[in-house]
Amino acid sequence: KEILQTIQLVNENYQPDEAWEMIDNLMVERSRQHNIQMLRKWEGNHSFDSRHLDRKIMEMKSQGKAVKSLIEQAKIYGFNIEVTASVEVRMVKKPFENVVKMNISQN
Repeated sequence: KEILQTIQLVNENYQPDEAWEMIDNLMVERSRQHNIQMLRKWEGNHSFDSRHLDRKIMEMKSQGKAVKSLIEQAKIYGFNIEVTASVEVRMVKKPFENVVKMNISQN
């Protein structure tokens, strides 16, 4: 898996409240994407297994709480927060899906 491109989204030093706003916005958007994926899958199959997406959403919430705690500590001790976020873009082969649709006629 060769990295084709890296996009630098953020590489800044922020005051704690500014850092939280930046991080929270990124996390809210990612959680929104997970929720949209879940809704799309639910529309196709009301009894789909959502555990994978549920787990991702819970992980995001947990990470958010940990970052919020770190930012509160930075406020108390008078520190700024350095935020670095990048996206690595790779081309990967699609997984093989063996879906066969069959029509059975009554002859």
